[in-house]
Amino acid sequence: MKSCPRCARENDDDVRFCGRCGLDFVDYEKHQARTNSVDAQFCYRHPKEQTNLSCGRCGNPICTKCAQIGPAGPRCPDCAKHNVAFRPGGVVLEAKRTVYGLGRMGPWGIYIIAGLVISLIGGLVRGCGSSHQMTTPPNYPSRSDESDGDSGLVNR
Repeated sequence: MKSCPRCARENDDDVRFCGRCGLDFVDYEKHQARTNSVDAQFCYRHPKEQTNLSCGRCGNPICTKCAQIGPAGPRCPDCAKHNVAFRPGGVVLEAKRTVYGLGRMGPWGIYIIAGLVISLIGGLVRGCGSSHQMTTPPNYPSRSDESDGDSGLVNR
């Protein structure tokens, strides 16, 4: 009599499938022989989970629960976070590319950008430099002027 590893039912030795749960004993034994091999890999986050999948960036073995599938292949959760250190040199390089890219726009592109910069500076100077008092508000008709039936506009 052999015992089923899934449901613990006692089965005859000559049967291939479990009478209760239907487990295939032959496939189960092949799977167990494969898991006991020397070259078996186990997930680095789930040590009991056997896997043939590994992270494409760091090479750690990962199970299907941990795998993050992306355009560059499977990644472990640590590599999938995209924690890239900030590099000031990269920012400077992007700024250089932007400045050099202005030259590719031709003269009209440079003229448009120069006009926008001059307008911006002019608006800042005009807005920040005004120290005079506000002008008096326009003369609006009072309520007593509206009672005579006009449209409310006063011609002066």
